[in-house]
Amino acid sequence: MRLEQLEYFVTTADAGAISAAAQKLGISQPAVSAAVRSLEEELGSPLLKRGNSGVSLTPLGRLTYKDARSILELAQNILARGKGVEAGGTAAVCAQPLLSFHLTSGIVLPFRKLHPKIEVFVRNVPNVDIISDLKSGRSNIAVTLVAMGLKIREQAMGMGCQIVPLYTDRRKMFIGSGHPLAHKKELTPQDLKTLRIAYYSHSADHVSSRYSPYFGGEYRLANRDDILDLVIRNEAVFIQAGTMFRHDYRVRKGMMAARDIPLPDMDHSAPIVAIRTPELSLAERLFWEYLIENFARDLQE
Repeated sequence: MRLEQLEYFVTTADAGAISAAAQKLGISQPAVSAAVRSLEEELGSPLLKRGNSGVSLTPLGRLTYKDARSILELAQNILARGKGVEAGGTAAVCAQPLLSFHLTSGIVLPFRKLHPKIEVFVRNVPNVDIISDLKSGRSNIAVTLVAMGLKIREQAMGMGCQIVPLYTDRRKMFIGSGHPLAHKKELTPQDLKTLRIAYYSHSADHVSSRYSPYFGGEYRLANRDDILDLVIRNEAVFIQAGTMFRHDYRVRKGMMAARDIPLPDMDHSAPIVAIRTPELSLAERLFWEYLIENFARDLQE
């Protein structure tokens, strides 16, 4: 069975005569007649009643006509989609800054090689502002850690968004490489009592605040650079999603070391999810599918 056969059959049924269908299709009448008959032979039963006044559908023809139209419409949509990709487009994505490096290098750049005419714009947005960015329409796709207390999943579901888990990272404690405890193979809860934890002063940092009571003290600062300056000076430690934070240049240069957090009764998982609004452009749908399929590829702690 070929699309050509279905097209000639549907056109004949709509036109009411093989001669009229041939004229509409711009081909010869015998070509239309042969295509329809070959389809009938494949199905083993007539689709059209032929008479002097034209053609009409048999009961099987009526059933086949509905399915054939659906198949032809689907084929047209697939062709239109391909032409849409060729024409290009844009995909608006927001991501928590911690995730941007992996998102850009691991997803956006290889996606652009596959679809060079599609522009992908990534906005760095704190996870506390992810939902508002989606609501405003500035972005239609988001990649973020699901922080406790922010109810990101609940808010996104309330907007009719789709939420897909991408990867579950594990939180690590980052300590200055010159600190004596950085060279200890395994830390203990008593070791934590000798350290200060640094985290963000805004109230949305629920995760680090859960860890704070287990440390000897805390520093609360407005931005990450100030926090990490304390870590490098061995004055504090910082807790982050370990696999994602390894991209920070201070970690890559060996200025900080990652250590497991010696609190076995606490959940140290850091779920990363993708969120999409109900309405996406073709370019955004293509990027979404690529993101879901490839985000966790090659990720290792």
